[in-house]
Amino acid sequence: MYRLLATGLLLAGLLKAQTPSPEALLQQAVEMQQRGDLEQAVKAYDDFLSLRPNEAAVRSNLGVLLSRLGRFDEAVAEYKKAHDLDPDNAGIVLNLGLAYYKAGRIPEAAGEFSQAKAMAPDNLQITLLLADCELRMGQNANVIALLHPVEKQNPNNLAIAYLLGTALIRDNQIEEGQKRVDRILRNGDSAEARFLLGSRMFAAGDFPASVKQFAAAIDLNPNLPGLQSFYGQALLYTGDPDGAAAAFQKELAADPNDFEANLKLSEILTARQEWTGAEPLVTRALRVRPNSVDALRQMAEIDVAKGNLPEARRQLQLAEKASPQSASVHRLLSQVYAKLSLKSDAARENQLAAALEAKQPEQNQGPQVGEQAPEFSAIQMRSGQATTLARLRNRGPVLLVFGSYTCPNFRGAADSLNRLYAEYKGRMPFYLIYIREAHSTDKWQSTQNEREGIALPAAATMDERHNHAALCLRKLHIEFPTLLDSMSGSAERAYAAWPSKAYLVDRQGRVVFSSGLSELDFKPRRLEAAIRKESAPANASLSRRGASQ
Repeated sequence: MYRLLATGLLLAGLLKAQTPSPEALLQQAVEMQQRGDLEQAVKAYDDFLSLRPNEAAVRSNLGVLLSRLGRFDEAVAEYKKAHDLDPDNAGIVLNLGLAYYKAGRIPEAAGEFSQAKAMAPDNLQITLLLADCELRMGQNANVIALLHPVEKQNPNNLAIAYLLGTALIRDNQIEEGQKRVDRILRNGDSAEARFLLGSRMFAAGDFPASVKQFAAAIDLNPNLPGLQSFYGQALLYTGDPDGAAAAFQKELAADPNDFEANLKLSEILTARQEWTGAEPLVTRALRVRPNSVDALRQMAEIDVAKGNLPEARRQLQLAEKASPQSASVHRLLSQVYAKLSLKSDAARENQLAAALEAKQPEQNQGPQVGEQAPEFSAIQMRSGQATTLARLRNRGPVLLVFGSYTCPNFRGAADSLNRLYAEYKGRMPFYLIYIREAHSTDKWQSTQNEREGIALPAAATMDERHNHAALCLRKLHIEFPTLLDSMSGSAERAYAAWPSKAYLVDRQGRVVFSSGLSELDFKPRRLEAAIRKESAPANASLSRRGASQ
């Protein structure tokens, strides 16, 4: 027994003698880090900190390694411990902000950078990082307030001019933003200058022109942060969702946390009912902007599609709190309450939505739901005779579809419209009003049209418009009657119908449904529900209305 005890004591002594000292472990960690053996360096730092847990500098260094390995949440944890040990160290606070930034936790990053700026107010790097975070969160006014005084001290710093110019343009201070664009251009053509020029045109609603500038910027530097995201948005607004999706994917490959790329790509996938792909995108968008009404509503739409109504309700209530005047939030919330059989809540939200929609009609978007449909005159394509809306309606409901062959949105909606016509043509007339070309070759050629080989000049005469319409009917297999808008575009103007739109008019001549025909706007099921309701026999419709009163 004594011999066994002596042997045990001897082994314990040998093991203690072989255990490296904390100093030796730290030396090993530093050497491994210098050799690039980061995983083993992390282990050695962990071993050291198990013996000396209160070394703030070592914990901060470990955070650096974890960040380089992409283990951002672990890096955040180490930086927080380091900060607790050394709260006055601006470098540690900066590193914590960077870890949050790389993890896509932009609001938390902004908080740390703000603290670091208070500790080191003259540090330009910290100021630019904070400005970038505010820009990502859509806080343009904060960026402007932050960078205006810094710009005066650094008038030749192009990074400041670029960030400040971007914020000014997004804040609709176009003229002030243009001054920064000009300053960058004086240093020669660059992706940054082209990006800002495109952003100015984008803010002004000139999406075709912005597409050209963004494309030119991509030719100069396809990896400029945010560029592919805005290029995708411009493509989306000009009717090219496939091109937009490709641009958003490129942006996310370089920066998985770009807010607009995540949100807009999720909207495209949601429109295509690809819920599995859409959900993680909008989740990341919410990490960047937790109070974004658009992102909260988008997540609610996905939850509704998945049947997760309680979660959809929670998301919409958050959106309602953030933006109580949002008609679309109240409208979707009313639908969720109805599905949950909460009739009084659904009725309340429906009334709120209707009241807000009446107060906030979309600017230059034609007659609103509930308003009288404007009278117009157009030429019947087959007979060449003029007709009016009153004759087309003949005291019954009618569907009016405005479009042209060069409109990718209209072409994309054609199959759904053809299906609805085949099913409901015996109950309600459909009419296509052929208007001016959305993307004529002499004005601006759509990227999607270029891929599909579609090229038409603007019609100069009614005969040319007739020929364009005939091509459209043949290519899209449209069978419902077609009218030709006048060369002055009177029907198009009356309904603000360019580039394409659908209106459902009831028996009393009021608009009961309207929608753009883009992939994100047009919901065939909603149109079908409206058609089914309005095409029901008049006495059945009246009896239903009487029962509901």
